[in-house]
Amino acid sequence: MKNNLREISLVADHPKCMILNKLMEINVQARIFELNAGIDTTNHLIGINDYKNNIPKLKDDSITIYKNIKDKTWMESSSCEVCTAAAKLNALIINVKVFHDGKVQYKMLFQKQEILKLLKEQLDSTDIKYSISDIDQKIPNELTLRQKEILYIAFRMGYFDITRKIKLEDIANEVGISKKSVQITLRRALNKIVLEYVFENL
Repeated sequence: MKNNLREISLVADHPKCMILNKLMEINVQARIFELNAGIDTTNHLIGINDYKNNIPKLKDDSITIYKNIKDKTWMESSSCEVCTAAAKLNALIINVKVFHDGKVQYKMLFQKQEILKLLKEQLDSTDIKYSISDIDQKIPNELTLRQKEILYIAFRMGYFDITRKIKLEDIANEVGISKKSVQITLRRALNKIVLEYVFENL
């Protein structure tokens, strides 16, 4: 394997996220389904309880609210310490969980081992309190590490772009396995993702 993918869990204590802070301020329960981290701004796909009544409470000069899709809404705000660091280091945030005490868990994927050291340096330059742990166990019904690796590389290299930038052969060469193995792994991973979405959202 040419790329040793690493998955970590980072728990941050009250990150400076305008959206999460606003949700806590108005005491609205919400779930983050997707997060596109940027150095300056970050987009959050958020599901909000009692959407029609609570969405007006979220209006704020620091938050941009886009059109909702089945009670989920894209919201944009300035990036917190974690999202800024992740974007700078090209780490992929694959899951976000918000706790009632203000702590937020981020699951991240990255390829180069030295990224973890750089991530810590980035966060240590801020005043945020955080903890990091490796995720090495295989959880039933979740993607395997190899499936995550293939998805990560495919995403980063532009395989899922509207105008596809790479072919399966390019992913195979990057990972060091056959085109057929990439195709099978990618199909199985996407099948799991689609099944989870269908059963949870449709």
